[in-house]
Amino acid sequence: MPGWILTWEGSIKEFPDLTERVWVTERPPGGCFNYIALREVRGKDVTYPYPVLVLPGMTSHGEQLIHVSWHGIQPIEPAIPDSMIPIYLARRGYLVYTIDYRTHFVLPDVKDLSFMLDWGWDAWLSDIKEAINKVREVSGKDKAVLIGESFGGIASMNYVTVYPDDVRAIVLLDGAPIRTSVIQALPVRTINDIKASRLYAIPSILTGGKYPGNLVNTVWLKALYNPTLPSPEPGFKTLSDYLMNIAYNQGLANPYSYPNSPPQAIFAVLATLDPYWPTRLFIDPIDHYRAKYTEVKVPILAVISGLFGVKAADIDLVKRLTSDILILDGYGHLDVYANPNNVKDVNERVHCWFSKVKG
Repeated sequence: MPGWILTWEGSIKEFPDLTERVWVTERPPGGCFNYIALREVRGKDVTYPYPVLVLPGMTSHGEQLIHVSWHGIQPIEPAIPDSMIPIYLARRGYLVYTIDYRTHFVLPDVKDLSFMLDWGWDAWLSDIKEAINKVREVSGKDKAVLIGESFGGIASMNYVTVYPDDVRAIVLLDGAPIRTSVIQALPVRTINDIKASRLYAIPSILTGGKYPGNLVNTVWLKALYNPTLPSPEPGFKTLSDYLMNIAYNQGLANPYSYPNSPPQAIFAVLATLDPYWPTRLFIDPIDHYRAKYTEVKVPILAVISGLFGVKAADIDLVKRLTSDILILDGYGHLDVYANPNNVKDVNERVHCWFSKVKG
């Protein structure tokens, strides 16, 4: 396989006080979809002793965490830039990296998704290993700090059980081990089931699973630019009200009380997610990773949202494996990543926690 290729280096349009570098590399077995990208964000001065690698959540990607965009499609300028933890940390002396998973290189006009059958945990963890090796090379540091957002938290825990010497500390941003597996919600259980049904990718949550492969989620994008459009369902005045209530009922955001999610922040996130995610990753057993979670020796901070994380997390296991737990009452899942109040409730507290584990 070819090595890493530097594809971009320069200032960030939205954040002129920061610079970005992007590397891309081909991954096994090769071909036009088997690529990952590593994104570096830094400010003028780097003072924290360890590089930080942010692992995005399901259907998320590094571009979204830095630019709130997907392949250059940016529905709105970030209204609260410090709510984005890569930006917040880079402005405070951290060398920050994040990854574009293989899904980021699958565009929505691709019809045959059978290549995704090989995208299980072996592929995912090997991709993260390749990214961390590049982080170590570029930064000159032997260890990295992992921040796992949502699914990225599970990936962080699985990774450290295999490569414990690569990691200095872990932050689980509403990505703690869950009580029940996502597999229970899928209509397939085996690789043969996937082949028979051709359900190689999970239908996109962007369109409620009905129209996978759209360039962006047109419903959320429409509400972002036209929030006063009438609601498609009775009981709500506008389309924006209707969609925010859906987000609230799913535990994604809280528009009704603290932290009072602004629709423009939530809609921008939902409009720029990747359209596909491999089914194979969710039917692969992870019990052999999970059995080793409590053997992990690095400090771990678990940040858990009150509306979503508390219901989904295996709290007993979280208490056994973490150094510190922060429960955010009233927070929805996306509020942890995109909300005016998360600057002080999440990012600032993560920054303070990092200062305790840097020695």
